[in-house]
Amino acid sequence: MAMNIWKHKGLNLLLIAGSILASLLLCEGLARLIYTPADIHPAHPTVDDILGHRINPHESGHDSRGFRNAEDTGDFPVVCIGDSFTYGDGVPRKSAFPQQLERTIHQRVYNMAMGGYGPVQYYYLISRAMELHPLKIVITFYLGNDLLDAYYMVGRHDYWKWLEPGLGPEKQLDSLQRCNLPCKPAVEVDLFYAPEIITLRLKESGSFLFRIHSFLRLNSAFYALQYAGITKPLIQKLFEREQHLQHPGAFACKEVDTIFTPGTNLRRVDLADHRVRQGALITRRIINLMAAGKYPKKDLLLVFMPTKEAVYDNYLKKKRVSLPNEFTCSVLYERELTKWLTGAVAAAGLQAVDLFPLLEDAVSQGQRLYHSTSDGHLNKVGNSLVAAELAQVLEKSR
Repeated sequence: MAMNIWKHKGLNLLLIAGSILASLLLCEGLARLIYTPADIHPAHPTVDDILGHRINPHESGHDSRGFRNAEDTGDFPVVCIGDSFTYGDGVPRKSAFPQQLERTIHQRVYNMAMGGYGPVQYYYLISRAMELHPLKIVITFYLGNDLLDAYYMVGRHDYWKWLEPGLGPEKQLDSLQRCNLPCKPAVEVDLFYAPEIITLRLKESGSFLFRIHSFLRLNSAFYALQYAGITKPLIQKLFEREQHLQHPGAFACKEVDTIFTPGTNLRRVDLADHRVRQGALITRRIINLMAAGKYPKKDLLLVFMPTKEAVYDNYLKKKRVSLPNEFTCSVLYERELTKWLTGAVAAAGLQAVDLFPLLEDAVSQGQRLYHSTSDGHLNKVGNSLVAAELAQVLEKSR
């Protein structure tokens, strides 16, 4: 009798386990059918002597060149080069502005962007873009980190040492307005996001949980999906907000439901910083090199993407929000440098588009273009606005 009871319980347990396994397999299958791998699986960049880093071909849903595209064969009338803003950080692949631009203009658009890239990589990638026989190459600069990216790329890679400008040319920047408001010391360490911090701590501790977590994120669509949609947002809510608010000048703004981190931005555009000045000079030289390339100047379109802080500056002032000095100074420097570089673009005979007026007007009308966290990347709506603007510019330049 006792044996039959245990046998019955064992069968029930097997039935429950089988049902759970079948449900998980069903969820896994549905997740793989519905979601793009590049939207949910992490990609681990590999070191590259010229680009600094790149994603290996076909890794985590990327194409044969390591970029975020569903197709990569044949010709592409438009190629978009840039960093994480062009890549579409924080939004699904179909919502990144290059992909939205493709649907708007009804022409193939290739997204040749990577998080962490800067002006040096943009310049190099033009030659790669030409292999796709484009009619227009759209290069998007983001002064929120591009100048320091350029400085470190040249300083740390022998391949690009020839771009070092030297100290003398820094006088070219003396005419730009300086901010005399007292600010807290610039943060030397970039913002870390809570999921990254926790993952890093698990890895450093040699935890078996890290191995399981990493394996499942790379190989299970269902696990990666729940991590992105449930676990990661929960971690951000519990840990990230408090950590980011400790940075100089950082504050949560209930008027627009987001977190601003002007102290970090200030470090990247502070004209008192030798690295920023050198990065600006390198960027200007790269613009001139782009203009001297073996392709018609009309084929290039240089776009300048503003920071979240710059976009909301006037809106917050009208709302009488008390802004820290770091906010005011970072926006001032960013706008000064943007004017200086767009002037260089015009002098070189190239076309420039500053997205600042477009995005500033959108937030003044109450549109939400950014995430509710400290993430400075555009959301789906923001990417849509950029795509629509670029579509108009491309139409006018035909």
